[in-house]
Amino acid sequence: MTSTPEYRNGLAFINGLSHVYHCNHYNAHLQMSVLLGEGVEEGFDPRRLLQTAAADLTAWLRRSGVGNRELLAEFTHCGFGVLKQTGPHTITAPTSHYGQSTYAHGKPEKGCYFNAGFLQGLAGRSVAETSCRHEGADMDVFEVGAATPEPADPFLGEADLAEAPARFDFDGCEIDGSQIDEDKIVSTVATLPLYGRTPAEHGDGLIPAFGVVLTNHYADYYNRISYETYRRMVGAGVPPDMAREAFVQCGHVCAFNTFGGIMESPEWYGLVEPMCDSVEDWVHGMVAVINALGWGAWRVEKLVPGEELVIRIYNSYEGVGYRRLYPQADDKELSFLALGAVRGLAHLFWKIDIRDRPGLDENLYFSVFNNPEGYWNVEQTHAIAAGDAYDRIVTTR
Repeated sequence: MTSTPEYRNGLAFINGLSHVYHCNHYNAHLQMSVLLGEGVEEGFDPRRLLQTAAADLTAWLRRSGVGNRELLAEFTHCGFGVLKQTGPHTITAPTSHYGQSTYAHGKPEKGCYFNAGFLQGLAGRSVAETSCRHEGADMDVFEVGAATPEPADPFLGEADLAEAPARFDFDGCEIDGSQIDEDKIVSTVATLPLYGRTPAEHGDGLIPAFGVVLTNHYADYYNRISYETYRRMVGAGVPPDMAREAFVQCGHVCAFNTFGGIMESPEWYGLVEPMCDSVEDWVHGMVAVINALGWGAWRVEKLVPGEELVIRIYNSYEGVGYRRLYPQADDKELSFLALGAVRGLAHLFWKIDIRDRPGLDENLYFSVFNNPEGYWNVEQTHAIAAGDAYDRIVTTR
């Protein structure tokens, strides 16, 4: 077993599970969006979902032959921080991605649900967070309790991966090509040290990069907490477009912070920007970087600067993940991250123009990037979750 990713058809696998890079802003915003599900359905506890979704994955890995020592190493390698046993039933997190990143609706509360669930699945016992940085503690502390029943396999089945077509070489593509060397960009990004180092390596288990803090997270965790909450919301009578937007907005936040941070970084200006002569080149360059993140194989189908951007995604982690968890869907607008990210990509160029290096901060996000004035429309016309061969996202001014 290993923490070195195996790349297949746009996805990255570690110990059999798909992993994707996402930033602290996305992780915190997504957790807050899941908590919006509180009270929509009797008996549905979003806090419990946030924890058990992690516990089920860790238990699945353990049953697959990944040992506890390897799991703890994977926790750190993937950027979640460092876990240490400090007592017979006590685990502390001297550093913690989730302990340092939070969005809250109200007063601060304990919020390291993923960490608690990871430990619960590892130990096969109940775990409760007793101290949390969000409430002012020096570190996050977890208490291990009684044995819990072994969870059932959380997955419906495996989704087949498609062979992604070459860039610009597929039916419906309206672009002849680009001078961007995607292979060079993807291979170079793959060599960046985007992993958490252990204390023995003089690290803290976090992945600071591009002005954000990354995790190489479990795609199935994102999918389960998102789709289960969305399904409960819609089932309880929340209009689908309203429930969907809570999760689409997470992708929009991610685009601003992660895509924007990448395109303001020294790495971008050293590798990608010299290949760019136009805004179209910048778009193709950013899509090339996305194809190194484990999100699937992104292909630009149509690009009319300032007017329209169409992206196809083969093996999107959301579509593939949905089919692992649920039967084929009737609804096509289910790739929430992609919907928000594609709209955010358009906003980065045609609302704030990232090429001017405006500096990314909260004021710019609210005053311009997320300002309703000039907001682009976005829709999903094809979905792997609904049985299509790819996801297709269309955003227009």
